[in-house]
Amino acid sequence: SSGINAEYGQEEIAKAQSADVSALRDPQSDAERCQNEKYLICLGVCTHLGCVPIAHAGDWKGYYCPCHGSHYDTCARIMKGPAPLNLEVPKHEYLDEGTVIIGKED
Repeated sequence: SSGINAEYGQEEIAKAQSADVSALRDPQSDAERCQNEKYLICLGVCTHLGCVPIAHAGDWKGYYCPCHGSHYDTCARIMKGPAPLNLEVPKHEYLDEGTVIIGKED
């Protein structure tokens, strides 16, 4: 599967953290999705039909799946289109600021 690791600036972080979670189709806060606020680690597989979304695109400048028009925000939360869920955040663990293990099982 495809993986996406995006680094965001303060403006993108503030916008993701201030989103009205109750209005989202698949309600998850930024804190629930990002262990380190500077980075988002998610699977680059659209939750509609498994296509690969384009990063830094779409109406929310997060992710856009051109196959059927799903738009995700910068925290990879579904905002518009047919996708039923947010992009998946795999299990991961930061060992330090510069090292992360993705896919680590408990």
